Amino acid sequence: MCDDFHPRLKAADLQKLAATRLAELQAAGEKLHPVCNTSRKLAQHFWGCAWMRHLAHCESGGLCLAPGRTLLRHGCVLDLRISHCRISALVSATELYTVDLQLNPLDEEQAEYLAAACGNHIDSLLSLLEGRVDSAVLQQLCHPDTGLLPTPHDWRMHCTCPDWAEPCPHAAAAIYAAGCLIDTDPQLLFTLRGVEAAALLRNPGPAPELDTTRLSSLFGIDIDPAL
Repeated sequence: MCDDFHPRLKAADLQKLAATRLAELQAAGEKLHPVCNTSRKLAQHFWGCAWMRHLAHCESGGLCLAPGRTLLRHGCVLDLRISHCRISALVSATELYTVDLQLNPLDEEQAEYLAAACGNHIDSLLSLLEGRVDSAVLQQLCHPDTGLLPTPHDWRMHCTCPDWAEPCPHAAAAIYAAGCLIDTDPQLLFTLRGVEAAALLRNPGPAPELDTTRLSSLFGIDIDPAL
């Protein structure tokens, strides 16, 4: 339960220790991808906001996630990587912990259901990534039980900490940090759920060419059109 989490370190000490560990690891040649977000909303764009709202929904259902927000906001997520149905993270707290989160991919029936729900309502990949599609379609895509966003039952969590809770604070921090990355690169959500975004488009055919200049400006990331 959330009330059982009592950090041994004060917030300032937690942040200082994380910064020291990050600097030491980087000085040792580690290639890290730290995530820190101190904003109130944690996300600004459609899919990032949808992820955060979904976590709030899960928390209201009893999932303990609040300690993860604290760790994220104090720079304790020293490394985070999203790959096919997987999140790997390095999280600093009283010790340095390795987090491995695996997600069940959308099963064939669920993927077919979402594709049918999208029907002919999504014209372009850019529209899908921006969340600029019919509201009824968005309701299907963001449905808490049958949509793209993972339910608590979809996660398989492992952390090197001794905490018995699931998620532990370090796993919760990684889940929130993943939402921050999805906010800047929404295609990561589809990677995480093991589904091709183009499969939800109207007459998907060959993958469409994206306006990378617009995407870079919208999400604040650099996109190499050659990739």
